[in-house]
Amino acid sequence: MAESSGRAVGAVFEGSDGLVGRTVGRYRLVQKIGAGGMGSVYKAIHVEIADLVVAVKLLSQSLMDNESLRARFKDEAAICARLGEHSSHIVQIRDYGILEAVDLPYFTMEFLQGRSLQSAMYDGVPLDRALSFAQQICEGLGVAHAMAVVHRDLKPNNIFLIRDPRLGEKVKILDFGIAKFIKDAAVATVQGRAMTQGYLGTPQYSSPEQIRGREVDARSDLYSLGMILYELFSGVCPFVVEEQDFGSWYQLHTECAPSPMAVANPRRPVPAAIEQIILRCLEKDPRARPANTAEIIEQLQGNEIPHSPPPILERTQAPIPSLLSAEQITRLEKQLTHLLGPIAPTLVRHALTQTTKVSELVETLASQLPPAQREAFTQRALAQLASADTLPSLPPTRQGTVRTPTNIDPVFVQHCERELSLLVGPIAPILVQNVLKMPGIDKAQLVDQLAEQISDQVKATRFRQRLLS
Repeated sequence: MAESSGRAVGAVFEGSDGLVGRTVGRYRLVQKIGAGGMGSVYKAIHVEIADLVVAVKLLSQSLMDNESLRARFKDEAAICARLGEHSSHIVQIRDYGILEAVDLPYFTMEFLQGRSLQSAMYDGVPLDRALSFAQQICEGLGVAHAMAVVHRDLKPNNIFLIRDPRLGEKVKILDFGIAKFIKDAAVATVQGRAMTQGYLGTPQYSSPEQIRGREVDARSDLYSLGMILYELFSGVCPFVVEEQDFGSWYQLHTECAPSPMAVANPRRPVPAAIEQIILRCLEKDPRARPANTAEIIEQLQGNEIPHSPPPILERTQAPIPSLLSAEQITRLEKQLTHLLGPIAPTLVRHALTQTTKVSELVETLASQLPPAQREAFTQRALAQLASADTLPSLPPTRQGTVRTPTNIDPVFVQHCERELSLLVGPIAPILVQNVLKMPGIDKAQLVDQLAEQISDQVKATRFRQRLLS
């Protein structure tokens, strides 16, 4: 289906499952280029015409005895085949069959070379290209909805960008593996079955009704589209995410309002009309969302944005400055991604080129956050970096510069740090020293203040009991 340019995608997979080298239909599998929950994708070459290259997707061998998943796999091929005939923004299906030697269903499709939208967003997308991508996604999705198909797993990794002489980069929507025809779902509902009910999807991009496991329609895809477009235009996630788990995303999608873009990322202004339509896509009530993708396109087209230089699909990785180790950079990027979304790695690498001390680096990154988040990020970042192997530029912790009040035994302070570190991690000593700076602090007040840093109330109570009993 797709191979990212600029890196040897598939090299890490090749030969891992024994299928490389087999002939599937009229094609020989030459390289594994991707894997997902339903199956694996291979680059394949026609057995007689070497210039004829396709992608072949095979159902995972671990699922071959599951009849419902075999049927869903076939549905994906059928859906994409129907949609691909009507839109060049949807991956084109060539053939479907069974690899009889191992009884695996497969389908062949066009072989794409380029990059995922997720990859593009990590690099940062200028506003004019973001507008082009948004309109193309809407065009492809609109065709699916017009043919009564709900994608149900729309996300940046399922949107691919390929070279195009007219557009620069052309959008291709992939992976209709859990899509359903709305009319089939309606029939199933009448017959007492719920084909579009029960949760399937990716929590970060799921609509409130989808993540609740309720019936979904095309408006659910528009919510997922809103999540994508918010990140695409602003460079950050619409919600402040503490934990990347199902429960956190459930609460955010069902209860929390997305941040205004100017608050979420003040360094990247977004035209008001674009923000307005995106926030409408993110309405909790499906009835409040745009009626269809045509309405979204109409509002997007009313915005004139200066043109940026032509896109460069080949990604070149600039050398990483030696201020931090690769492990430390990864930790820092992961922490910042929870707050800012996919633009975080770009910000980290830029900051590394502008600073010579770790304290300056963390301060520079903290300045990208809303004021309410800066102190917590700074403390956590310094604590995480300090727990890595080496950090020559890290300034002394506050533990070495803050005096313990004379009325509190230093041994008790160390006991507090140990107990708290079991619950909140390496940031515990910094939290303790911050509390110790409070005037007139005593043992009981110290423990109470530290207990407030523990989100689990049961654990906070036990923490108090262990230290004050």
